[in-house]
Amino acid sequence: MKRTATAVITTIVGVTTLAGCGSGDPYCEAVEKDRATLNTFGQKRTDAAYAKYAKVFGEVGKKAPASIKKDWTALAKVTTGIIEAQKDAGVKLEDMTETAKIKKLDAAQLEKLNKAYEAFNATTKQRNAVVKNVLQECDIKLK
Repeated sequence: MKRTATAVITTIVGVTTLAGCGSGDPYCEAVEKDRATLNTFGQKRTDAAYAKYAKVFGEVGKKAPASIKKDWTALAKVTTGIIEAQKDAGVKLEDMTETAKIKKLDAAQLEKLNKAYEAFNATTKQRNAVVKNVLQECDIKLK
């Protein structure tokens, strides 16, 4: 009888623990699905990488709780802004270290790029908030 009771209690504790980890939660599932991309955010500075980051932020944001949705949306918006500014300037993100290509940009293009970078860099609060929220809601630690 004691073994049966112990097995039932162990099963209940196990199910409760899994439920607390976001099992079945669309938000946590989206984070887990794109965990590798989220953990490598900013490591690759290419148009393709930033397009992927923006897409992931948008997808996770759609499933995020209302309390954190605006932060995910802001990250998607500023990351998309980088891509759009690069495209408008006619230079790829991966080519921004090539001095010859940068020298060809006019003042308006450089200003647009700078504004996009400033908006992106101003999202430290949002980035910290989503990392904290994912840990609290999903028990997933992002880098």
